[in-house]
Amino acid sequence: MIKVFIPEIKRKQGKKLLSRGFWRNDKGITFYDYVKVRNYNQSIEGVYYKDLYYNYLDTIKAEYKQEAIFYVNNNIGYCYYTRDNIEVLTNRIYAEVKRADLKHTIKKALRDFSGCTIYNEVGRYYIEVFFK
Repeated sequence: MIKVFIPEIKRKQGKKLLSRGFWRNDKGITFYDYVKVRNYNQSIEGVYYKDLYYNYLDTIKAEYKQEAIFYVNNNIGYCYYTRDNIEVLTNRIYAEVKRADLKHTIKKALRDFSGCTIYNEVGRYYIEVFFK
């Protein structure tokens, strides 16, 4: 199963989004999005299925006006810019973070790895970082 991280608008009413993605670009500018995780349950093995999947990602990029889309497949992170430009992040860190240390942990992850995702699950915070 592939997890695709889709940007969302922060909602003032209704269901609260429980994840946030932070990243720093090459110029040192920090960005963040509220994200929801959408599962992609089809196989992407073979040229035909991979082509369908890339069309799906291109559609999401255009719809949400994003420079790249992040997805996870088999605990490996991928930054999809175009079909010819996919950054593969093979290492992963996943850890619980105390609320008091959250801001410091995000800053450290941005400095050291240029990005992270924060999850709020039942009042507990978790950080996930993918890197080369």
